[in-house]
Amino acid sequence: MATRIPLWAAGVMAVALSVGSAQAQDMPEASPEQPSFVIKTFPIGGSDDLPRTALDQGTINLIGEPDSKSFGVSFTGTLAPQALVTGNEKLFAYLYLDCDGRKPDARVAVGTVELGALKQGRGDTTVFATADVTAFAPLANVNCASLAIRTDEPDKAPYVVKTFTEKEIIVADDVMVVNATVSLIGEPESKSFGVSYRGTLTPAIDMTGEETLVVHLYMKCDNKPSSETSAITVGTATIGEVRKGRDPSFRIVTGDVSAFVPLKDVECAKLRLQ
Repeated sequence: MATRIPLWAAGVMAVALSVGSAQAQDMPEASPEQPSFVIKTFPIGGSDDLPRTALDQGTINLIGEPDSKSFGVSFTGTLAPQALVTGNEKLFAYLYLDCDGRKPDARVAVGTVELGALKQGRGDTTVFATADVTAFAPLANVNCASLAIRTDEPDKAPYVVKTFTEKEIIVADDVMVVNATVSLIGEPESKSFGVSYRGTLTPAIDMTGEETLVVHLYMKCDNKPSSETSAITVGTATIGEVRKGRDPSFRIVTGDVSAFVPLKDVECAKLRLQ
C-alpha cells in the first residue's frame, strides 16, 4: 500500500532542502595556505672540503623561514675514510651566499654548524645529522654549502689569552696611559670573552670625571692611535670612568666584551678616552 505524505510535510521538507542547498553554495571555498618555510637542497658530490675522507654521496638540506637567520640543517651521506679516523674528528657544514666556482678556502662563510663526531675506524660511515644554525644572512640568501672536517685536540687548552702591552700610549690630547696591558681571555671560536686591563692614566690637564677609558678591538693593527686608525673596530669594552683632576691613577679592571668576530680573529687592541 502506498504511503501518503501530507502536503504540508512535503512543503517543509522542500524548504529545508532548499535552505541547505543555499547555505552550501554561499560558503567560500577554502584556499590552501602556503607553507611559511622553505627547503634548500645542496648535493655534495666532491671531497675538496674533506681531506683524508672521500664522500660517496650526500645532501645538505636547509629548512626554515626564508627571512630568518636561524634555521635547521640536515645532512645525509656516506663517508669513506682514506685514513684512520681517531674519533676526535667532527663534521661541519659551511654556508655561503654563493660559491662562484671558488674553492671553499676562498669563499666567505655566513654560517657554520657542527654535524657531529665521526665514527672511529676505517670503514664507510653513513651519517644522518640534524642541527640548528644561526647565520649572518637569512636563509633566502644562502645559495651554497660545503662540508669540512675539523679535529678536536683534547690536550689543547679550551681557551686562549691574547695580551697587548704599551709602555706609553696617548689616549687623548694631553692624556697618556703608561705601562698598559690589555689581555683577552676566552675560547678561540667564541665572540664573547673576558677583557683584563692594567695601567696608569697620567693626565696633563684636569679631568672632569665624566670621561671614560675604553679599549677598541681590531682584526688588523697599525701604528696609529685609535682616533686615527683606518682599521675597522670589531668590538669595544669599557674600562671605566676616569678620576676627576690631574693626578695619575692606577687601575686593574676585568670585564666582558662581545665582538663581531671570534677571539681567534682579534689581533689588535687600542685604548682611547671618550
